Parts: sequence; C-alpha cells; structure tokens
Amino acid sequence: MIYNIGWMKETLHIRTLFKSYCYHCSNSTTWHLWREKEWFMFFGQKSFPFMAKNLAVCKGCEFVQHVPWLRYLKVDEAETRLSITTEIQQLQLSTKNDIQKRFLLAQRAEHDAKNVPVN
Repeated sequence: MIYNIGWMKETLHIRTLFKSYCYHCSNSTTWHLWREKEWFMFFGQKSFPFMAKNLAVCKGCEFVQHVPWLRYLKVDEAETRLSITTEIQQLQLSTKNDIQKRFLLAQRAEHDAKNVPVN
C-alpha cells in the first residue's frame, strides 16, 4: 500500500493592524496581521491544520513579529497595539549597539519632524 503524506505552509493576510515606524526599513509604514498555517497533507490535499501563528508584518520590508494568541484576541484595544509596537521596536533595536541605536532614534525623530502636520 502506498501512502503519500506531507505538509505545507500557507500564509494569509488577515487585516491591517496599525501604522508605526519600522527601524528595519527606516520608514513609517503600515503593519499587517498575517496568519501562517501549517497543514498536514494526505495525497497532495490539505487534510487538517496542525499549527497556526499570527504575525505582525511590515508592509515595506516584510519584517515579521510573532503575535501570541492572547494578544491577537485583544488586538483591537489600543493598549495591545501599543505593546506590540513597543515589542517590535525592542526586537529591532536589540541587535544594535549604542551608537547604532542613537543614530536610528535620531533618524526617526528627523523623519517624524518632517511629517508633522502644520496647523
């Protein structure tokens, strides 16, 4: 008897999350919520999903940050969005030394100053 089994990853855009600064591509950008599912396949057909992850993804450079399910369920709350933004910023700056961090923060401040609406 021959069995053909395997697995596949499928990524779907769920919705737009928020607009925030990305230190990876140095732009104010829109972050999107994606869901990545891993499927068990039997004879080339998706049979059942065995893992799903929620991801916050930068539209510009596709930097990815995992969003745990508990945060995903509260993603409409401003406090949760702020915590996701803070976590992304900490992750993006965690690999930088102090000089690089100061440069990136100064670059963001300059970017924000240029984009302030004039009353």
